Amino acid sequence: MYIVSVLLLSAIVPLATAQMVRQCGCTEIEQCLGQATGGFMQCADQCQNHVAAMGASYPALRQCMLAKEPVIARAANCQKNNLQNSCSRTGGGMVRKRYPETLKLAAFTEVNSILQRSGIQAEAKAFLSVGKKFAACVMKCMDRGSTGNCYKKLKCGLELPPDSVLVQSTKQCAISAGFDTNGVRQLCNCVAGTGVRNLAPLCNRIVIS
Repeated sequence: MYIVSVLLLSAIVPLATAQMVRQCGCTEIEQCLGQATGGFMQCADQCQNHVAAMGASYPALRQCMLAKEPVIARAANCQKNNLQNSCSRTGGGMVRKRYPETLKLAAFTEVNSILQRSGIQAEAKAFLSVGKKFAACVMKCMDRGSTGNCYKKLKCGLELPPDSVLVQSTKQCAISAGFDTNGVRQLCNCVAGTGVRNLAPLCNRIVIS
């Protein structure tokens, strides 16, 4: 689930600006939105040492993620549609101050809740620790890279809903796109097959709700 969260948040976190700024124009942000998925894979490559620590073959794990690109694209488009009114079509106006860290915290809290409801939170503790380090590394990389810089250069922000609402809408988009219980179990089993010992028994117990 951490991989799913990172993939989707990579397109959202850069939008949660840490300053009170003017509202972005819809035409301005189009160029940045298209960079998120490609930027994620580049950063995942740079952060591969974290997943390698679990015993995974990173080239094999990378293929697991690449195989889900169509699902990721559908989920991203769904969330893009949900947020279509967050940018300005007429210009002017200011948006409220937002903090990327609180959005990431809300996302990881939801991941923990899913694992708890699935009854595997304790058993997944070691994997969560590694997953969180990988997620933090990727998000930091993206913030410093072309995706993050694209938004920073615009010096604007979006009128986003509260973090908890944003996370739930992202989850619903992910579910409708194919990251439902079966989809996440499939990805989990793919990751387990890359050499991550003791993960396989947990995969088929995950329930996305």
